[in-house]
Amino acid sequence: MLELVDAYEGVWSRFREDSLVSRAARGEVGGLGEAGTRGTPGPVVLDLPRGSGRMLALYDLLHRASAGRIDPLVGADLVELGYDPAYSFTVRDGALHRLGARRGRLTWGQVRRDGDRLTLPRPALVDVGAVGKGFLVDMVADALGRAGVDEVVVDASGDLVVRSGTPVRLGLEEPGSPGRVIGVVTLRRGALAASGVSERAWGEGLHHVLDALTGLPVRDVLATWAVAGTCAQADGIATALFLTPPQQLAAAGLRYDFVLERADATVLTSRTFPRLGELFTSR
Repeated sequence: MLELVDAYEGVWSRFREDSLVSRAARGEVGGLGEAGTRGTPGPVVLDLPRGSGRMLALYDLLHRASAGRIDPLVGADLVELGYDPAYSFTVRDGALHRLGARRGRLTWGQVRRDGDRLTLPRPALVDVGAVGKGFLVDMVADALGRAGVDEVVVDASGDLVVRSGTPVRLGLEEPGSPGRVIGVVTLRRGALAASGVSERAWGEGLHHVLDALTGLPVRDVLATWAVAGTCAQADGIATALFLTPPQQLAAAGLRYDFVLERADATVLTSRTFPRLGELFTSR
């Protein structure tokens, strides 16, 4: 398991200087082409590990369903705002003039994908944070299954897979209140992912959930929880719910249940949520 996780981070972690995505962002790998007519570097071609295309296809779906607000290239905006590999938590000078797709940052729509091959028009940081941890949880659960482990809970702190003959009761932690829950979900087989603005926050109004169009942190939602068939899907949906109406995600073909807590402390759930759990709030 340690080798599996280390190999995955060696490709996808933007916090590791030696990872493939970090080196690609610096233009050090990927068959960098000749400089263009304006002196910009040519394309970066990344042949990713087998199976990576499944995660990237999920990003394709989420990018379309969210009208561009979910985007793996938003990592550059996080760096500008201070959530960088050094954890400086210091907004860079002039950052507000560079943030977001609307100010010219490269977008997922400009990237070409062919199976496990990814072609970037120029060096750029690929950040799979909205889906990547859930995808890794699925990989760990699948590896355990191949090893003959039939019953397992893989808990990656906010992203969980359950494969159990007996029900497993999972708490939905209240944002900003460790140890307190606003409800519970009970699963035998499936995945639960949670996302909130209080966990990775470093300043007034600064946290890790960004609208990729503007590059700015979202304001209207405090936390989300999503239940889906895979942890990658649950992880991506939990992030997308900050930015996209639930019915819009469902119309895109995603099947899930959810709980969403707004900034005004009101709570929204899917109609079928009661078959999975209960809430301890009437708001």
